[in-house]
This record gives sequence, structure tokens and C-alpha cells, in this order.
Amino acid sequence: MRARSFRLGCTVPSAVNALGRRSRPAFGGLRRPTVQEARGGARMILCATLSWYLAVESGINSAPVAAVLPAVFTLSGIPLWAPRLGLYRLGSVLLGVCIAAVALRWLPVSTLSLAVVVSAGYLASLLLRIDGAPSQQVLVSAVLVFGVPVSGYPEQRVLENLVGIAVVVVLGPLLWPPDPCRLLSGRLDAYRDGLDHLLEDLGRHPDRSPLRPEAGQAGGLWQQPHDLARDLDRARMALRWSVTHRRSIPALDKLGHRIRLADRTAAPLHCLCLGLSAQPPTAEEPPTAPPSADLCAGHSSDSPGPFLEAVRHGLVLALDGADPTAPITQARTISHRYLPAARTGAHPHPHPHPHPHDSLPRDLLLFVLDRLDDYREAHFTGR
Repeated sequence: MRARSFRLGCTVPSAVNALGRRSRPAFGGLRRPTVQEARGGARMILCATLSWYLAVESGINSAPVAAVLPAVFTLSGIPLWAPRLGLYRLGSVLLGVCIAAVALRWLPVSTLSLAVVVSAGYLASLLLRIDGAPSQQVLVSAVLVFGVPVSGYPEQRVLENLVGIAVVVVLGPLLWPPDPCRLLSGRLDAYRDGLDHLLEDLGRHPDRSPLRPEAGQAGGLWQQPHDLARDLDRARMALRWSVTHRRSIPALDKLGHRIRLADRTAAPLHCLCLGLSAQPPTAEEPPTAPPSADLCAGHSSDSPGPFLEAVRHGLVLALDGADPTAPITQARTISHRYLPAARTGAHPHPHPHPHPHDSLPRDLLLFVLDRLDDYREAHFTGR
């Protein structure tokens, strides 16, 4: 393991994309639904209809709207999360109903009492969080029960939610459950292909920004590893409740190593692209490729960069699950040719006007190479 550390000072606000423009909501328009969307809609319709039917047949209510809501809200995401989210929803409903019942018993129905109920419901939602976010169901249940001061309504709302949650917990994960390992693996492959094309283009043309609109939407590429790491944690937690996909846990753990590698290398690679594209030529310097491109381009800025090419090859192999030892060794050999020259101030290919940020691309690539080497030592040493 290497002790190299590198502090990245390259941050991009969430509201601004890599092109420097503020992100705007995109409207999808009309398109054919995917297979997963069609299955998700059918799953929600079946569970909602069955919940309504069971609540009516049980004599709870002739119009049990609350029994339908668990299917609508809980099954909007991955169905494997349904048992966990259903239990959270049940706890939130019980807590909200208790707050409203206590308020109706001791306080008159008034604006001031409503403010007390809302305050208590908000504080209770902070205690019962779902994935780190406050449970809004506590506040919603408290306000609804307080706003309908009818005898028996609190018990009726709890029973309706019990029926709806029971249907969602039992049937939700069993109706066309998607394999989270396969879904995350497909998304990781898409990121790997996009990263491969971007770095290949950067190595061939280090003086041309890979973040221009004509080069593709590269800005959204760097958010994908973070989203994958977040969804990996959620999928691992969801599989604990799954009966059909419990055997996918070892494969998901193996996939998680590759996702974490992508997440740890996305930020320095993003800064590398931004750094090479943001270096304007100085007044004394002709508008050619930036000096830092010499490192990425090797002996000529017109040929692919050996160092960047070796790092790219190793990273693509690792993200594909293959052994990256050969390109890592090649990258180490190439980097050692430049490190002594950089430390002594003698560039292997002197430039008449050294750029103050000439070492930044090399440091970023070395940082990525260290993370890649750590991954290799953890998963391919001794094979």
C-alpha cells in the first residue's frame, strides 16, 4: 500500500455542470417505457388494487385510500427495498397518529393547536429518518388525523396502512424483482466505456478540451460513480430482506470493489480534464498545446500519451474486473522517467516558457495510479 496523499482542490458546484453552465431541468418527452418501467407499473397497480380490495372486504372502510398509498410510495423505487421502507412507513404512521391523538385529547382544535402538532410531528420526523432524510409520513399522518377529529379515524388509518404495508412487504419483492447486481454492473460498464473514450480522446488531443458540447456530455460522467456507490449501499441493504436474490450478495460485494475504485478515481480524473482544458497560452507563448501536454503526449503532442494511455488501459481493465498488473507496471516505468527530471527542474523535453501548473497532470495521474495499484494489491496479488 502506498502512503501517497493528494489533496484535491478542484470542486464544482452541484448547480453548475462541467461546461460552466447552470444545470436546467430536462424534460424527457414522450417515449416508449422500458421493461423495468412496465414491470414497476404493473407491480404497483396489482399491489394497490389488492390492498384496496382487502381493506374493503375486511370492513375497515368503503374507500380505503390510505391502504393504497404504501404501494404508490413504497414501490416507486427498487422493489427489494419494499420490506424495509414498509416498516419505516408503519412506524412513521403510528408515531404521527399518536401525536395527533394526544393533541386531540388535551388540546382544542385551533390554529395554535395545529402549530403544536406540526412542531411535534417535525421533531418526531427528525428522529425517525429514512436513508438520512426526515420521515415526512410522521408529519402527514399527524396533520391528517388532527384535521379529521372523528371518532375511530386514527384506528381506521392505522388498519388501512397495515393492510397496504402487508401487501407491499409480501408481494412487492416477489413480483418481477430486478437483480441489483446486474443493474449496477450495466451502469458501471456504461461509465467505463464513457471514461475510456474520454481519456483516449484526451491522450490523442491534449490541447483540445474534452468538455466541449461537441465532444459529448462529459460533465455528467463524473457523477455516475458517486451515484453507483450510493445505490450499491442501498442494494446491499435491500438484499438482506430479499428471499429471491439473497445469493447475489457475494457477487454484489465483488462488484462493489470496482465501484469504489471508480468512485475514488473520478475526482482526480475530472480535475485532470479540467486542468488540461483550462490552461490558456501565455502572451509570450504561441497558442499551441499546453506544456503539461508534453507529459501526457510523451515524445510528441501528436501521438497518444504513453503515461496517460497506460493509466487508462489499467483503469479500464480493473473496472472490467480484469487484472491491471501489466499496464500498471508500464505506467510505473514511464512515470519514473519524468519524476527525477521534475524534482531537479530539468524537463526531459525543455520548453522555453515553463508553465506553473506543469506538474499537476502528472500528480493527478500518479494519484489515480496509486489508487489503481491499491486495488490490484487487494484483489489480484498472489494469483
